This record gives sequence, structure tokens and C-alpha cells, in this order.
Amino acid sequence: MTRRHSRRERGQALVMITLSAIMIFAILGLVVDIGWAHFRKNAAQAAADAAALAAAQAASISSSGSPVCGANSVVCQAATACPTNISDPPANNLQAGCLYAKSNGFVASGNQNVTMRANTTSPAPGAPGAAVKYWVDVSITETQTELFSAILGNKFLTVGANATAAMLPGPGGGCIYVLDPSGSSVTNSGSALIQSGCGVYINSSSASAVTMSGSATIRTTGGAKTNIVGNPGVLVSGGATVTPTPNVGVAAANDPFASMNPPAVGACTYSSPVVITTDTTLNKGTYCGGIITSGTETITLNPGLYIIKSGITESGTPTFNGTGGVTLYFNTGGITGSGTGTFNLNAPTSGTYEGIAIYEDRSDSSAMALSGSTGNQINGAVYVPAATLAYSGYSGVSGVVTTLVAYNLTFSGTSYISTGATTAFGGGSAAVGLVE
Repeated sequence: MTRRHSRRERGQALVMITLSAIMIFAILGLVVDIGWAHFRKNAAQAAADAAALAAAQAASISSSGSPVCGANSVVCQAATACPTNISDPPANNLQAGCLYAKSNGFVASGNQNVTMRANTTSPAPGAPGAAVKYWVDVSITETQTELFSAILGNKFLTVGANATAAMLPGPGGGCIYVLDPSGSSVTNSGSALIQSGCGVYINSSSASAVTMSGSATIRTTGGAKTNIVGNPGVLVSGGATVTPTPNVGVAAANDPFASMNPPAVGACTYSSPVVITTDTTLNKGTYCGGIITSGTETITLNPGLYIIKSGITESGTPTFNGTGGVTLYFNTGGITGSGTGTFNLNAPTSGTYEGIAIYEDRSDSSAMALSGSTGNQINGAVYVPAATLAYSGYSGVSGVVTTLVAYNLTFSGTSYISTGATTAFGGGSAAVGLVE
């Protein structure tokens, strides 16, 4: 026999259904509002990035790379809201940044605010240890009136974004990054001269992160510094020097190529080792058996990407010449052997691996020995993020820019790095980029 529900029971059920519906709509509304907030935050970040880069670039152009506060339309100020009305063209570099923020949908009015601050002090905000000539910091906020989730009492939500762009120091040498977080990660001996206008960044927290002897020198120019996580960070003997005095106890630097993906290896072009006994020309491809040299051969590398498994094994004094845009990617194995091969390489100037001359896979810790008897001249980055790089080469020729990124780094003999780079990818003029 079916029992008939009382009026009270039906009323209670109706209340429960109503409350459940309210909660469901409230949760759905919260999801919608959060999704919209996420979308607006991404939009604010894009606007902040564009505004910061535009303002820093405008300062670089108007000052010819030598910014002075209050001169050549270069502005230095504490955090200040963008003006409501901005002339086009703008009166100064920060107003140029404000225009970019506006073109991306954000102004200093109503429920939005855009503030800009700038100065020539170094380091830039959010980038400890990085030498800069001028920086611009942009902050954007937007207060939103909540819709569906207001039923839960969330009437307003503020989203925001921040970006800092900087003008890096002028020419004077390649960037050097050493990523090992502990131990003596840099050894510099003999008469090795390391000169950089971009900066030397050493992540080891050891008190002797850098060990130097003989007449070895690390020198930075143009406002750049040697930046060491450890304190005091340098163990010196003989006449070795670090000049100017390094920054110590700083935050670790990021791997500048951390976002770069390795190439897909694919099918072998050469399955067996390529053994070279005479002057030879090689083409791009996948060398699954590696490359073996035996004497004084000259190996001409045609332009392209060389994927090398099992590395390069040297004996004798071979010379590798790749001047038309060459990247050597070591999937397994580094550069080893009893020989002292010379590498004269120009990295590609466009494409996926623009600026990368040598790239060893992040999962490979095979040693990489660049110790040319007549001096390596590598125009591009040598990226060995998980291994020791032994470098004894010469990159002091005009127009040759070498950047080194390694887990550990050893300089010896007459190593010499100098000339022209201001960013990880090289380049002889002051560069502008996001630092936060």
C-alpha cells in the first residue's frame, strides 16, 4: 500500500530541493567567475609584458643605449598611474608603455589601474644579481563585480599582473652560466681570460664555488658582474683575479634555455660510426654511431642540425668548420678522446635553434671537451646543462660571440672569451628583454 506524503514532508522536500539548487547554481557560478578571472589575469599579464617592453625599448632607442634619467625623454619615477590622456606619439618612454597597455585593454581609470615605475639602478626588481642599464616595472590591476558567485558573498574580485623589462649592458663578452648548485663548480687556471659584458652567473652555494690559480682572470665590463650564490664564493691563489669585485650571496640564476625543447631524434641517417681519416664534408642528419676522428683532418659541416648519438671521439687534431648555420645536438655522448679538435662554428641566425651552436641533452652527463690546439671560435651558445664543459679555446676574434651554459666549467691554458655578447643568444648591441 503506497503511503501518501504529508504536506509537511512535501514542504521539507521542496526546501531541500531549493537549497540544493541554490548550492549547485552557486558552485557553477563560482566556476564561471573564476574562469573569467583567469582569462582577465592572462589578458592583464599580456598587457603588462607589452607595456614594460615598449617603455624599455623606447628608452633604449631615444638614448642610443645610454639612458640618463630626465634626458632624451627617459623617465625615472616611483610607481605612478598612467595619465588619462596620452598624446600619440607619446611625450616620453613611459607614456609609450601606457599606450601599449591601453591598446591591450587596460587603463588607469574606473575599475582598472596601470602604474609604472622606472630607474637606472641595478639590479632590476625581481632579478637579483642581473646587471641592467635601465628598467621599467609595470603593475596592472582590475576589480571585477562578481555575478553568479555573489550569492556566496563574493561581491568583488581583483586580478592583477606585473612585468619588468630591462635594458641590458652594452657590448663586452659572452654570457656564462654555471648551474651546479654545490661544490667547486668553476675552475679557472693557467692564463685563461674570461671577459663578459653580459655577466657570469654561478649557482654553487659553496664558499669556494670558483677556484682560480696562476694568472687566470675573470673580468666583467659595462656594469655586468660576476654573480655567485656562495659566500665568499672565490678561492684564489697566485696572481688570479676577479674584477670588479663579484656579487656574492645572490639568488641562483635561471637556466636561460630551460624552455628549449630538444629535437626529435628520428631514424638514423648513419647507423654505424662515421670514421673520418681524410678531409671530409658532412651533411646534416642523425649520426647514431657517433663520429670518430683519427688525425689532422678538416671536417666541413654543411648547414643544418646534426643529431649525434654516441658523441664525437677525437684523436689527433681535427678541425670542424661549420660556418653556414650549424647546430650540433648530442643526444648521448659528448666530445671525448685523446685528441684536441678545433671547432669553428657559426650557429643558425634563425629557426628553432637560433643562436645554438652546441646542445647536449639535459639527460646526458657525458663530458664535453672543447680544447682546440689552435683555438675554438664558436659564434653562438654552447649549452651543456647536465655535464662538465672543459674549455680551452679562443673566441676573441671580432664578430665571434661565445655564450657558455654548463653544469660545471673548467677553463685552462690560454682560454679567452671576449667580444660582443650582451644576451644569452649573443648580439653586439644593448638588448631589451623581460627580466621578471
